[in-house]
Amino acid sequence: MTHTDRIGAVDIAKGITLFLIIALTDYYPGIIKEWFNLKLPNPALNVLAMLSFGTFFYLSGITIPFFVSKKVNEGHSGPEIIRMIFARTLILIVVGMMLANYERVNADLTGFSGSLWLVLLVVAILLVWNRYPERDNIFFTVSGLRILGLAILVILVLKFNSGSYENNGSLVPGCWELPGMLGWGFLVSALIWMALRNSIAGTFMALLFFFSLNIIGALGLNHFLDPARKFAGILIDGFVPAIIFAGHITGVLFKRTPESEYPKLSLILLLTALILIVAGIFTLKLFTDKGTFNNPAWALIAMGTASVLFVILLWLTDLRKIPLRLPVTETAGKNFFTAYIIFFLLSGLISLSKLNILIYKTSDILLVRAAGSFIFSLIILFITSRLAKAGIRLKF
Repeated sequence: MTHTDRIGAVDIAKGITLFLIIALTDYYPGIIKEWFNLKLPNPALNVLAMLSFGTFFYLSGITIPFFVSKKVNEGHSGPEIIRMIFARTLILIVVGMMLANYERVNADLTGFSGSLWLVLLVVAILLVWNRYPERDNIFFTVSGLRILGLAILVILVLKFNSGSYENNGSLVPGCWELPGMLGWGFLVSALIWMALRNSIAGTFMALLFFFSLNIIGALGLNHFLDPARKFAGILIDGFVPAIIFAGHITGVLFKRTPESEYPKLSLILLLTALILIVAGIFTLKLFTDKGTFNNPAWALIAMGTASVLFVILLWLTDLRKIPLRLPVTETAGKNFFTAYIIFFLLSGLISLSKLNILIYKTSDILLVRAAGSFIFSLIILFITSRLAKAGIRLKF
């Protein structure tokens, strides 16, 4: 492994996290939106959601210095890379916003159900942003598929109508779903790396800045920023960017550290993670009424637990060379959002079929419903690995 390559442990950890996120989303539809809006009724679900989503943000943060530095090493100029950053951000935000709005579709006013709207959305996303083979003889075919996908997206936006007074019935920003939340965090993290490169001190200051915003928001001292919250609330509240920057610092540390020093660095990260977890647990007393999302105490706990998972997997796979790599999990980790939207695609198709395929959902036994969701999640990961081999995988 060189300092410009992916860290294998990150892909494995993202695959495990993806498995949990899909299982949770299947078990409790709308979990991300309710977690985001502090409405999850079950404390256990709150904790599981926090740890799963927080781990995803942390692991994504690790990859950002590698992603941007790879563009630099490929010879792209600064302005070109900044355009790429904004383009990737826009894709993530648009996809996240549209996924977050599909349940608001009014079938009578729109002409098709929310399930059909969702299926068409996922098909359009795959058509536009699939990682097509780079061959000259398929240029016009690829261009045609992307134009078709864009046309579907435009039609979906124009036809969207919720029938509510909110935003005149059109798409509502705010709850950005996982892609959109990551998009905002990716934007600031990638731009900070462009400005500071592998500066640990500078990146740590960025982490402190967003964590301070998170504390200020939790204390209710940032209401003067409410006019911008509808669009930039993820940045204003600081919670998601802070966790992403914790991962960002980890990525920078590994880029700056010789491989021979990885065991020592791993031990330092593990000790730091334990300190963060303990600090978060003690800090919970100050924010007991804040839920888990946007809660500074849970931000600390999420950073710590995510770091522990990463270090354990790094130690086992990259340092001890124990063959823990599961092809399905690792492939899904490399293609996180491909698997994520395939889940929505299958869910939409099952809903359209009107067939009671997911019979476990009707069970009164919690264990049966949970086991069914875990099995369904494994099926999604397997489908994603097959699609990746067939050349169907998103560029983001």
